[in-house]
Amino acid sequence: MTSNTPPILHKGALSAAGFFAASVVVFAAMAAERHHDAHQHGVSEMNLAIEGSRVEIELESPGSDIVGFEHAPSTAADRQAIAGAVKKLKNGSGLFAFPTAADCKLEKSVVEAPSAEDHEDKHGHGHKHGHKDGHGHDRAEKKGETHSEFHAHYHFSCEKPRELKHVEVKLFDVFPRAEEIEVQAIISDRQFKRELTRGSSRLTF
Repeated sequence: MTSNTPPILHKGALSAAGFFAASVVVFAAMAAERHHDAHQHGVSEMNLAIEGSRVEIELESPGSDIVGFEHAPSTAADRQAIAGAVKKLKNGSGLFAFPTAADCKLEKSVVEAPSAEDHEDKHGHGHKHGHKDGHGHDRAEKKGETHSEFHAHYHFSCEKPRELKHVEVKLFDVFPRAEEIEVQAIISDRQFKRELTRGSSRLTF
């Protein structure tokens, strides 16, 4: 993770909807900076925003962490693995545990999974994809260099937001291949980064 602290989001009198829209902009800017780094197996990325009773979470995980492969799904087994993973990812209540006293409920979850069509688009609709090497010669992309991610978005509503002290992230239990989660959080006017691991999977606010 980089040590640079992103600019603070000054929400002022923003409504909840405006706050979350602004959060998306800030997260996008931070993600653009972060994605200069290489794709890492075992490392997921999570964005969390809390305003009042609303909690929004974005999660991005490499395909290798979720289903054990990153190639285009081409067999029935591949497609079955992805369908099973999507079902688990949609169950946000099984992935994120808030304090019981906060009485949080999942309102909506949206999951985008890798598909054969995604790989076709990334690689010129099936045509050979090449790059220039250090000497200006064309070189074919190495087999296995494709990177597929699962993207998920969750909306929670909490009856007693004052009791929102932490969230237990259970990604490591549900998907054992996951090793680390890089977290970026915006809570009211506070903004911070954390790293979660299997042995330290609670994010305290």
